Amino acid sequence: MLYKNLFLRLNCLFLSLSLLSCGTETNSETDNQAALKPNIIILYADDLGYGDLSSYGGDIPTPNIDQIGKDGIRFTQFYVSSPACSPSRYSLLTGSYPQRSMHGLDKVIMPGNDFHIDDEEVLLPELLKTQGYFTGIMGKWHLGSHKPEYLPTHYGFDRFSGMQGGVVDHFTHVYGAMGHDWFVDGKPQHDAGYSTELITRYALGFLDEASAKENPFFLYIPYTAPHYGKTDPDTIPDVTVALSEGTYQGYEIMNTLQAPPEYVDQFSQVEDPYRRVYSAMVACLDDNIGKVMATLEEKGMSDNTMVWFISDNGGYSIRYHGHSSNGILSGEKGATGEGGIRIPAMVQWKGKIEPAQVITQPIGNVDLVPTLGAITGYADTLSSLPIDGIDINEVLFEGKTLERDLFWRYHGDEAFRRGDWKLRNGEALYNLASDMSEQNNLAAEYPDKVNELQQEVEKLDRSFDAP
Repeated sequence: MLYKNLFLRLNCLFLSLSLLSCGTETNSETDNQAALKPNIIILYADDLGYGDLSSYGGDIPTPNIDQIGKDGIRFTQFYVSSPACSPSRYSLLTGSYPQRSMHGLDKVIMPGNDFHIDDEEVLLPELLKTQGYFTGIMGKWHLGSHKPEYLPTHYGFDRFSGMQGGVVDHFTHVYGAMGHDWFVDGKPQHDAGYSTELITRYALGFLDEASAKENPFFLYIPYTAPHYGKTDPDTIPDVTVALSEGTYQGYEIMNTLQAPPEYVDQFSQVEDPYRRVYSAMVACLDDNIGKVMATLEEKGMSDNTMVWFISDNGGYSIRYHGHSSNGILSGEKGATGEGGIRIPAMVQWKGKIEPAQVITQPIGNVDLVPTLGAITGYADTLSSLPIDGIDINEVLFEGKTLERDLFWRYHGDEAFRRGDWKLRNGEALYNLASDMSEQNNLAAEYPDKVNELQQEVEKLDRSFDAP
């Protein structure tokens, strides 16, 4: 495995020596090269279901998010590596399945857990910094905060504002009665405001800073919406709907849906109170993503910015009063049915990616690291890393179809996909081309296919166990 500190030092030394040896003419050439590298934004929604957006047949108007797909590609078979928060984020930023995590990130981090990124694991912002990128994360980290050295600024992010953990009350920014979790530049800060709007405020501040630099930028915006909040039952903000209430480590905590009143009013016709407030959360998210996209236009950055919109996993379409929708997909967050792992996703890069495409090629969030490596220039370094994703540039820019496998395992629930075939827990076989709702188990009819896919799972297991 590549040792991160040596890797980064050598790259930084090379970059510094290159700049020192350049005269004015070479500095100009370097600036031109930097200008050719795209800015990159990843908008990562939290617990948004496959059937929630209007562009996926949902009943919540989401014009700003939908526009990303209209200006580029809307994926119908985009998968995350896990049906839960922390492992999904691990794969997005490493390009590896969460089963390769060295410190427990195949599970969700809960308060008190010591799960974290290892110093030898290399994250996307670190790779991009070797190519001269200015980097920031505004929003939810959820990849380790038990010690200060587990936080994002130790893994390649120049700026970080938001939550260190997984979820907070959207108005008060507390994890129930356990206390406050909102940080700016590594320090606790008690900002007033709704979390979605606060995250956007800091994201726009990052864009202001980035616009004054000659470097390309990478901005990761992991929103906390529309994930439910963690409210202190002794301090319940207005427009809060309780999903459940209990204790964690002796602290009182209420799981809640929350949205600004003006957004809830937009959905007064929705009778179900849970769906009403959830819809308001999604609408607020959509408006705030619209602000990010409008700012790119205003600053003249839009044409050279690659924007991804992805959900971290499926929604709660069954539990917690079924407030989310996964459309016709089976299952929900926390399981490897399609409803837990197939998510809404889009990408645009104006002038580079043809607009108004709908692509059915299976894609994974593990694919972003190798894909961006081919675009920005760090691809050669990935040979030393345990990358499970593939470079999908031929899909994005040429409309090609690629053969590839996908794998999931979460709390013993396992699935493997090859082509249209999906094997779940070694005993249920589905053909997703004709049965995306996973209603017809074909294992008895195709025992050879079951055996083939199960052997691939066993190969992966051996690779996970290898040093």
